[in-house]
Amino acid sequence: MTMPSLSEGVQQAAKLLPAHFPNWQPPQFFLQFGSGFDLETLFDTPASSLPMQELPGMPCQPTPDREHPELHYGAICGIPALATRGHRHLYEGLGLYPCLLPLCAAWKLGAQRHLLIDSGLSLRQEIKAGAWTLLVDYINGHPFSPLDGNHDLLESSFPDMTGALSQEQNSELVNAMSEVGLSPRHSIFMARPGSQLCTVAEAEVARSNGADLIGHDLVMEIIMAHALGCKVSALVLAAAMAPDYRGKPLNRQNLLDNCRFCSKDIIRGLRKAMPELIADAAPPVRLPDADADEILHQDFKRPTGRTTPNPLSLKKS
Repeated sequence: MTMPSLSEGVQQAAKLLPAHFPNWQPPQFFLQFGSGFDLETLFDTPASSLPMQELPGMPCQPTPDREHPELHYGAICGIPALATRGHRHLYEGLGLYPCLLPLCAAWKLGAQRHLLIDSGLSLRQEIKAGAWTLLVDYINGHPFSPLDGNHDLLESSFPDMTGALSQEQNSELVNAMSEVGLSPRHSIFMARPGSQLCTVAEAEVARSNGADLIGHDLVMEIIMAHALGCKVSALVLAAAMAPDYRGKPLNRQNLLDNCRFCSKDIIRGLRKAMPELIADAAPPVRLPDADADEILHQDFKRPTGRTTPNPLSLKKS
């Protein structure tokens, strides 16, 4: 099958998805979950699904993790949303098209808020395995950009990337996560080519370049979604510590198991955050004027929950 251009694929997918999913409403959010994460508690009711291979030009073979990625559509706290269970990766050798099509189709259908959830290896001792982080910047370790050859989708061919990760959206996510006991650390993520796990020397280079985590994915999606005008946030699980010369060899299945084990906490936080993000975007409601006594008696403190222990520490015990 001939792969269409990304622009053509987006147009075709944007026609296919509303026809496939029942009770269709334009999605307000697009959520991309990396390999290993469990979406069971994400939607209000069981979501409708579509194998990603049924989108135009998408590959049929499983990913190297032997997964067949899916698109899910449904309501999250009453908000229509598209989410992926898994996604295609650059290291599969199939190019950018299958990595970007779901995200771009969601944007075309109205999803202006993109939440990317994935995993990486921690480069910092203070970011322990099992800790969640919230990206404030990234380093593109690939010798190309997702914008190459796709300028027909963009309003500006030269988008500024200093605000690629939405500070406003990140702030709301931090507040919501604190209410379910999570405290994601602000971090910088470096994406590198290949499916192999990094060497000790490669981890040291990434660390010296300012990265806090290293992994395979996320950066292409962040660049593209921001260039399309979306508000983008990325939550990254430190699935393990980056290698050192004294440690045990890393095992891919252990990393996937840790993602699955840590899924419920982050989904609780996302379900808390999404309605608040929508509420903050709504125009303010004009309330009746209050007198001074009423104003003095108002309390606008945000309640916070107790801190949740690192789930992987509990798992080991």
